[in-house]
Amino acid sequence: MTSVVPIISYENANSQKLDILKDNEGKTGIYRWTNILSKKSYVDSAINLFLRFKNYYNISYLEKEVCKNNSLIYKALLKYRYSKFKLDIIEYCPSSILIKREQYYIDILKPEYNILNIAGSLLGFKHSKVSTKFMSAIKLGHKRTEETKLKILIGSKQAQYVSVINNYTLEKKEFLSIRKAAIYIYRYASFLFS
Repeated sequence: MTSVVPIISYENANSQKLDILKDNEGKTGIYRWTNILSKKSYVDSAINLFLRFKNYYNISYLEKEVCKNNSLIYKALLKYRYSKFKLDIIEYCPSSILIKREQYYIDILKPEYNILNIAGSLLGFKHSKVSTKFMSAIKLGHKRTEETKLKILIGSKQAQYVSVINNYTLEKKEFLSIRKAAIYIYRYASFLFS
C-alpha cells in the first residue's frame, strides 16, 4: 500500500468523535477510514465533512444504508465499531477539484472497502436485492412524462437534437432524437403516399 501522509489523523474514531466533528465543520476534503485490525481502508470525499461524519456516527443511518446499498464500509463500522477504526483527513481542497483529488487517492491507495473504483460514479455499483425489488415495484406500471423523458435525454451524451423541415409546407418540426424524427418522417410519408 502506498504511503500518504494525512493532514490530521484520528487514531481512535470512537474516543475522538467530538474532535472529528468539531475539527471538520465547514470543510471540504478527502478522508480515509482504516480498520486497525485488517488494515483495509475506504477513501471518499465530501463537500461538507461535518455532515458526512455526522451520518457515519448515526447507527440507524448506517443500518438503513447497508440494507439499501450494501456498503462495505458501513458494514465494517457496524461490525467492528468505531474504536477499531482510525480516520485520516487526507486533504482539504475546494469542491471544484474534489472528485479529481479523490480519484487520485483511490488510484494510489486502492482501498479495499470501496465498492466503486471511480470517484463520483456509479460504474460497477450493484444495488442490493432489497433496493432492486423496491425500485422495480415503483417503476411497475409507471409511465414517464414527456418532461421527464426530455430531462433524461438532455442529460444523455448520446442525445441528438434534430430539426426537420417539411419541403411542401415549410413547417419546421423539432425532435429530441433522430429516431423520433425518423418515425415522424415515415408516418408522414406513409400518410402522403397511401
